[in-house]
Amino acid sequence: MNSGAGTGSGRTFHLGSRGIVRLAWARRLGLPDLAFSDDGGRLLGCRDSAFSLTAVELFGQLALSGPTELVEAAADLADDELLAGGALLRLVGHGAHGLSTGVLGFVDDLPVLQPDAEPEVSRGNPEAIELETLCPPDDVSSAGIERREHRFTLMLPDGPAACAAYTVREGLIADLGVLVAPTLRRRGLGTLMARLAAHEALAEGYLVQLEAQAQNVGALKLADALGVVPSGRIASVQLRHT
Repeated sequence: MNSGAGTGSGRTFHLGSRGIVRLAWARRLGLPDLAFSDDGGRLLGCRDSAFSLTAVELFGQLALSGPTELVEAAADLADDELLAGGALLRLVGHGAHGLSTGVLGFVDDLPVLQPDAEPEVSRGNPEAIELETLCPPDDVSSAGIERREHRFTLMLPDGPAACAAYTVREGLIADLGVLVAPTLRRRGLGTLMARLAAHEALAEGYLVQLEAQAQNVGALKLADALGVVPSGRIASVQLRHT
């Protein structure tokens, strides 16, 4: 796992941007603003009102967040065991559902690549919703387009082809999701729209984050094509509340 600046072509994530990522995630997990650090140990965020049990590794440091009883029970388990997700499921027991595991990547700059032709892009909700109806439910859930306010949908003569969308977290990070119509995949359309949305977010002063689900090969390839630098892992289990 590369936790520093990118080394591949087009990859850029400067060491100075780590602090912004750490601050955003500390706030999201209910930790003190400066909890993450280069020489810090495991972090525990106890929040009894939490609706999930989450393990996040950023730049080699692991944090746990969730109800106090569950966080304390997980505190001594190995990082890899927690981030694989199975340990979280066992700890939560019969109240667990919605296990998600993934790789977290970030980018703070992107080279400008001009497409051969100016794409027709919609920022409206109906077009993004229409695209979702063309895609398998698992893909729709993974991309999370409906959860992200800023949407950019590529329109072709036959209708919507691909959408990249982001939501701003903690006022610091643009969390990006991408969805492509199944019949139009492997043509670079997802990368095209991801770049467009990422440039928009960077222009607004945000860092860009992409969470690629561990089992989603397409999302991992997209992250690589976009130049996103993998810098962390996440595993989360939703808690049933009655």
